[in-house]
Amino acid sequence: MDPVNLDTSYGGITASTFQGVATLITSAGPLEMEGARWHLLSKVFSSPGDIRTDLNRERLLQETMDKDTNCRSFALKVHHQTKLAVGATTYVGDTALTAPPFFKNVVRGDSTIWGFETQGSRVINWSGLSREDQAIILPTLQTANDWIVLALVGRPRLGAIPLSVYGSVIAMTTKGKSFRKRQWWQTGDDELVAYDRKVEVWISSRHNIPQNPLDDLEALLNSSSAKDAQHNGTDGGRGYILGWHGGGPNGHPPLPRPDICD
Repeated sequence: MDPVNLDTSYGGITASTFQGVATLITSAGPLEMEGARWHLLSKVFSSPGDIRTDLNRERLLQETMDKDTNCRSFALKVHHQTKLAVGATTYVGDTALTAPPFFKNVVRGDSTIWGFETQGSRVINWSGLSREDQAIILPTLQTANDWIVLALVGRPRLGAIPLSVYGSVIAMTTKGKSFRKRQWWQTGDDELVAYDRKVEVWISSRHNIPQNPLDDLEALLNSSSAKDAQHNGTDGGRGYILGWHGGGPNGHPPLPRPDICD
């Protein structure tokens, strides 16, 4: 069957999806993103009436982060392994356009991207936070211990806050193809790159994380694999398929499932 151009308009935004890439017509001009990501956002943003405002805010922030050499999007397989290591339900960092879809809650500073702001186990991308957002979450790290932080080594951005948390330790320092390429969110490109920065993984010395998941994480961060892995949400995600190219009900990707979380 030949590929078809699907009408995926929502919330007053005209959109069409063809071969896994959604093209949106917005007030700031055309915007492309992975089709499954657009489907996800149409379900998790606050309301159809506010989605244009939400989308424009996240787009502007993501485009700014794409220009910052201190900001990185990690491979989804890396985030998935960090999630398993601490049993995390919440992800901290990034934007709605790049945050891993298999977390029940995604927050940035004092803003909730989807789900709810809850205390509990979390994965934090330190490079995906502004210094203001870093300052907001530091007190939480001081009082909790069920977290894991991904950070870049050396050359912090001006004004960036060091991860100075009492009892924190560096679990590993790695260098491999653990990052998505810049602007990957526009097409869902799953190619991985190394860039020129090592990665530090911080954990709390008060949290006894089993060694096996940490070893698996270290292997992924040091990997030379050229491609990211696919996740379809069956292990506790939001029913989102990375790299979706059609084939769901009525040609749409599977619906997000915020009620499923391991």
